[in-house]
Amino acid sequence: MMALVLQQFLERASVSTSKLAGFRFGFHQAELSEIEFGVETGAGLLSARLENVSADYDLGVPKVEAILVGRAQLKFAYQDHPANKTGIADPNAPSPVAFPLERLSVEKLDIDIDTPWGLSRFSGRGEIKRGDANAIEVSFLDAGQSLRFKFSPDFGTARVSAERLPGGKVFELNAEHLTQPNKHANLHADAASFVEWLNASSLVPETLRTNMSTSGISQATPSLSSTRLAINLATPDNIETLQGSMSLTRDSRELVHADLSMATRHQTVVDVDGRLDMAATELFGLLKPWLPQTTGDWQFSTGTVQGAMNLRWQPNRNSSGTAHLKASDLALSIGSVKVQNGSIAVTIADIAKHSMALSANVPKLELGADMAAADLIVNAHYIGQDLTVERAAMAMFGGLLEVLPNTVNINQLPVILTLRLQDVDLSQLLSSLKYQDLSGSGTVSGELPLRLSREAIELQDGMLTGVHPGVIRYQGPVADNENIAFKALRNLAYHSLQAKVNYRPNGDYHLGFRIKGSNPEVLSGHPLAFNLNVSGQLPELLRRGFVAGDFERAILEQATARPTPPEKPAKPLPKPPEGDQQPTPPPADRRSQ
Repeated sequence: MMALVLQQFLERASVSTSKLAGFRFGFHQAELSEIEFGVETGAGLLSARLENVSADYDLGVPKVEAILVGRAQLKFAYQDHPANKTGIADPNAPSPVAFPLERLSVEKLDIDIDTPWGLSRFSGRGEIKRGDANAIEVSFLDAGQSLRFKFSPDFGTARVSAERLPGGKVFELNAEHLTQPNKHANLHADAASFVEWLNASSLVPETLRTNMSTSGISQATPSLSSTRLAINLATPDNIETLQGSMSLTRDSRELVHADLSMATRHQTVVDVDGRLDMAATELFGLLKPWLPQTTGDWQFSTGTVQGAMNLRWQPNRNSSGTAHLKASDLALSIGSVKVQNGSIAVTIADIAKHSMALSANVPKLELGADMAAADLIVNAHYIGQDLTVERAAMAMFGGLLEVLPNTVNINQLPVILTLRLQDVDLSQLLSSLKYQDLSGSGTVSGELPLRLSREAIELQDGMLTGVHPGVIRYQGPVADNENIAFKALRNLAYHSLQAKVNYRPNGDYHLGFRIKGSNPEVLSGHPLAFNLNVSGQLPELLRRGFVAGDFERAILEQATARPTPPEKPAKPLPKPPEGDQQPTPPPADRRSQ
């Protein structure tokens, strides 16, 4: 008879039962071996299966004191009904029913919630009990976490806290006025622990966890150490409008702050105003998971980054907004390259149109142990797919290196740019090549056309020309001390120097020199002309800002090869062609040109 009464009660409560077995009823306790039922809610179907249920009660009061469930399996399938698409609560909905028990505990609880973002799961122990001042306390515990809820008797306020086991508190969420239109909620958390919990807890829908893992958020966790996260949200009209803020702080210093406003009355619109003030090391640690792998060996020692952002987001529309980012006093090392006192400014004029301007200034740039550049300046802007280099220049080798202004489509490879050298000191350039046996003086200028692809650099028919006369000195070992070419190169005062430069993506380079000059100690200073070709492998061409080659080997291979003497006595040379004012050496020495 009591089983029939229970069956009728469940039906009147809009609970559909499919199985009810093993029901026993006494004066102080009732037992139920198994029950299965379903409840249609406004957000979807809740189905449940309970095993080994026992209830303790007092019929004289009457009051149910406790219910113990050996095992419970709950499944909820979320359905996005038109009534709840806006997320706005129905003001005519009935008030929550007060909790009628002292305690409800489940020894083994399995919960599966099918959400639009994937499956949310829990497997562990669960308990609901009445606390102080009739507050409702709910707890879920498994091997790695505990999640605790505390509701006021009318469910108007709520507090949620999560802890890792073993470990400390992950976050605490407090909500007020839940039964009124003017709701308010705030969340406080240890940022690193919160991100780890979101990435590991099965309560977070699997799609969201996968997205966080693939997006790199979990990899940024070390940079969030000792950082506190605070989120505040408030609505005066049941979430038709929403105001809020988010901040990251460390040692009471605010690193990131964002103000949020959202309107859902006609069409969802989200506005975000944010600001940033962080050390460069902190920001780089946060962004590192999303940066290219080539930035893996970047190391910041000093520098601050400040920025501001304004963003508007609407569903099914492009986001719009602006942003400005400025980094100052940067000290950065990338392998052997070191940046001192650098500053960078990035301004995004229109996020939707991908319009961005970049400027950089580096007073000192070390490119190795013995090579440095100064006053690096970069001004460029990017709109859509077009990158315009307005200025990119630096002082190096006693002269100026600059990229000529140009506009390129970065999605159409290869990108063509031209590197111009102006009044470069040949002595410094040769010194940087680390060939102690070759030195010189004078200045050179020229242009190097560059073809840049994703993984390679190519240089085609670059030209360097001597601007001022100078001296070329080769002091290396020679195979034949009597060779006039070697003698001349010991101290060759040149008045004309040209070099043709080519470099292929596979690392092959070719340098073709044309040098005209004389050595006072050779042929009484008679004019000489040299054609010198140097080839080799140079995998780091231009990436270190200079051209290097095996000059010593090239000279030995070419200059030591003495040609066969003529079979007949040489005849007097003809006069130089018209316009050539350069004397020609005697016939016997023409072979060494």
